[in-house]
Amino acid sequence: MYNISSIWSTRYIDDMKLNDYRLRKKWSYGQLAMMTGASHATVVRRWCLPLTHKNSMIPDKKFMLQIVKLTNGEVQPNDFYFE
Repeated sequence: MYNISSIWSTRYIDDMKLNDYRLRKKWSYGQLAMMTGASHATVVRRWCLPLTHKNSMIPDKKFMLQIVKLTNGEVQPNDFYFE
C-alpha cells in the first residue's frame, strides 16, 4: 500500500499544474497517459487544459492518486480545481 501522507508532506508552496509538470519533464500526452493508466492521450490533454477551457476535464479519483504519486506530490488534487 502506498503511504499518501508521505506525498502530502512533500508539498511545495507553489501550485503545480499537471501541464507545467508534463512540460518540465518533457513528456508527451501519450507518455503521461501510459504512466497514469489513462485510456488515451486525449484524456490527458483535457486534464492539462486550463480549468476555464470548455474541454477541460478533472481526473477521476483513481487517476488523481496516480498523478500525485507520479509527480511526488508536486501536483495535488486542488491544482485541478483552482486557477
